[in-house]
Amino acid sequence: MHANISELVKKANGFSDFNPVQQKALQANLFNQNLVIASPTASGKTLIAELCALDSIIEKHQKVVYTCPLRALASEHYSDFKKKYAGLKVRMALSTGELDSSSKYLSNYDFVFCTNEKLNSLIRHKADWLKEVGLLVVDEVHLLGSDRGPTLEIVIAMMQLVNPKIRLLALSATIPNAKQISDWLQAKLVKSDYRPVKLEEGVFFDNELVFPKRVQTIPSKERDPLSQLADNTLNQEDQQCLVFANSRRNSQSMAKKMGRLTALKLTPKKQAVLERVSQRILTTLEQPTSQCMELAELVKKGIAFHHAGLLQKQRQLVEDAFKKDYLKIICATPTLALGVNIPAFRVIVPSLYRYTKFGNQRISVSEYKQWIGRAGRPAFHVRGEGILLAHSELEADELLEFFVKGELEDIESQLSQEPVLRTHLLAAIATNFIFDLQSLEEFFSKTFFAFQYKNTSALFKQLSTILTELQELGFVKGNEKRFEATPLGKRVAELYLDPLAAHELVQSLKQNRLFSPLTYLFLFVQTKELFPLVSLPKKKESAVLEDSVASKDELPINLERDLYADPELGKKFFTARMLEEWINERPDPLLTEDFNTAPGLLHSKLWVCDWLGYAAFELCQLLGLEKHLPKLGKLRKRLKHGVKEELLSLVEVRGIGRVRARKLWHNNVRSVSELKKMDIKDLSRLLGETIAFKIKQNLGQKTEKTISKTKTAKEQSSLKVFD
Repeated sequence: MHANISELVKKANGFSDFNPVQQKALQANLFNQNLVIASPTASGKTLIAELCALDSIIEKHQKVVYTCPLRALASEHYSDFKKKYAGLKVRMALSTGELDSSSKYLSNYDFVFCTNEKLNSLIRHKADWLKEVGLLVVDEVHLLGSDRGPTLEIVIAMMQLVNPKIRLLALSATIPNAKQISDWLQAKLVKSDYRPVKLEEGVFFDNELVFPKRVQTIPSKERDPLSQLADNTLNQEDQQCLVFANSRRNSQSMAKKMGRLTALKLTPKKQAVLERVSQRILTTLEQPTSQCMELAELVKKGIAFHHAGLLQKQRQLVEDAFKKDYLKIICATPTLALGVNIPAFRVIVPSLYRYTKFGNQRISVSEYKQWIGRAGRPAFHVRGEGILLAHSELEADELLEFFVKGELEDIESQLSQEPVLRTHLLAAIATNFIFDLQSLEEFFSKTFFAFQYKNTSALFKQLSTILTELQELGFVKGNEKRFEATPLGKRVAELYLDPLAAHELVQSLKQNRLFSPLTYLFLFVQTKELFPLVSLPKKKESAVLEDSVASKDELPINLERDLYADPELGKKFFTARMLEEWINERPDPLLTEDFNTAPGLLHSKLWVCDWLGYAAFELCQLLGLEKHLPKLGKLRKRLKHGVKEELLSLVEVRGIGRVRARKLWHNNVRSVSELKKMDIKDLSRLLGETIAFKIKQNLGQKTEKTISKTKTAKEQSSLKVFD
């Protein structure tokens, strides 16, 4: 029956035959054993997962889980699979949020796409349906060597304990120690250098693009090297390029520098589409910030920047416009290299250094290879180019030897970091994977760390110390012969909190004092979950510290001590004050300017804050600290909408944000009942006809539409991004 699955997959992907990597996987008994597939980006690894998943679901009647490091990746794979196999009776689900749930509804699905953190959370909540999973597909398994690696190690170990018969299919970029990972997973390694689009790597200096086997002169009227390469790319028919910048600021300045070049290459049709994309970027927030305006203007010129400071909707718009060849260049931070699949003909890396707490440091060869792996679009190009910029002939030679011809680094486990071990040890105890010293050793001996370093005595000594610490914190009870999580420890593990942060949170909530919104926000800012904190400019340090002293009655700390003992105090207070300004309706443009942050970074902090507010609420319920419950409930709603308490009922209506709610309030519409009574014409004069009609519809009220057809068509066209 495997032949039927193979034909089904070929047809869905429009292939007449499988490529060398896929054929190698099929010859390696793909459907009946653990496999690690290690091959370059865009070599067709996902199709191998499709083959394996469909065989498990259709032939073996088993559930499949596809786990990957990022929400965007999980979403992309889910959408792609659903589009290809919509005609099959395969029930598919995407689950990347809600970390405090067993998501019981997922038991009704055959194929679940999720993030590593979500799968970890499902295990912590003892989701029964996980026992029925016959195949676990682990995407980007080489990230075991990153800060996301420990969660992945633990998830794999736990899933093998939940279901000892589970099969593993791990997908990896090309890495030197792929055999070590396959041996750890008791899997067969399928390794290949095959790439459907040939990748040429070179170094550019003094108008010459030097590849290992050839040299190409790049004629251009432009002066700086980056603009020269951009100009050369744009002068080739329908070619695009990605530029990887080492900071958000650099990504924006590079895009501004090259905007005049891309603008010259746009057809009238592309200009019209990009005008609409620009408008959607501009209206993502009710009040656009300077960053929103800057991005919107650049998009009209056929170029964009892409980094964590953008809102998710804006990132999506940029990615979609680039995929459809409306945007010619994206200047991005390296986060794009780990995200969705956005290939281009040429990938340019202007700098191989990034700023860290230890100063400027060179990136690894592996990171560089990950970035340039985006070069070359299958079905569009026969080759792609990855190009480094050099500042001297000597540097050009060195970059060619070290990066282009250089050896990749081995992947090393990151599990031994103490905060990581503390979190995962408590979770393993709370889920009964560990209940005495013997089970502790057995569990951690299954990790990649134990397999890689063999001598684990230092690790077990560290774990023993952490176990004692968890007992002292009140999260674990018992002795060495038998121990278990306390109700509080179990809840902390389920809430996906760092135990130390949870302990500090609980101790602070037990204080006999008045709690204001700023008090709670400062508590949240103290946890590691909200790091990194907002940068505090030197010129503002003294004013911020004065402000903290003036607000000392609201701060849940010993301010006199921490003024001298906590070097992060200024940043903590500055971040907490930013969050307070948000819930007090400080407009987005002013807020991002005052605190020198970007909308995407602000909203990601708000998301984490909401989670911490939920966790605090749950812990207070467990501990009987009822006085906090109404305050935390209101604070979460204010964090979600960015409003003062008086507007909470209005912003619950779909279509009414913080700006419209305040406008209604100033016009004496101060409740949902008053809004319902308001005449549609009056509401239209206040908020505009289209918005007014939508709000009335969302309130369940029937209205006679009076907007002219011409206007409606025009307004609707602005919502459609692409022709």
